[in-house]
Amino acid sequence: MSENSNNNVFEPAIEKKVEITYDSLPNSTFEDVNLGAAKFSNVNLKQSSFDDVNMENVTFNNVSMDSGGFTDIYMVNSKFLGVNLSGSRFGCSIMNNVEFKNPDLKNSQFVQCDLSNVEINNCRIDGLKIDGIDIAKLLEQHKGVQQD
Repeated sequence: MSENSNNNVFEPAIEKKVEITYDSLPNSTFEDVNLGAAKFSNVNLKQSSFDDVNMENVTFNNVSMDSGGFTDIYMVNSKFLGVNLSGSRFGCSIMNNVEFKNPDLKNSQFVQCDLSNVEINNCRIDGLKIDGIDIAKLLEQHKGVQQD
């Protein structure tokens, strides 16, 4: 054996293509693997763990991430379209310059959030309360004062 055969040095394969179809690889470990431009279809990754993974420009379509956990994730300029986040919790997250367009945020709670310079336009606000104040009623009162 050569001197380097016992080293755990990652040497990416060039032009190597592997196709795995109708196979079962439960409890497998993939470490220092380059899967750039790989395609995964009809794959079960239940209870999998991803650590120190580069998923730049990745697309997820028709994916179930029920009870998933996302910690220390960099998702700048990401798009969430047709996503169901019911029962999800966002904590210690940076969401600057984020646009929420046509989301259903019923029964959501915003606690200890920095909402500086936030704009709310053309939104249903029935029952919306800030620090216990009913905003719809407050706006009605404000409009009434402006008309007088």
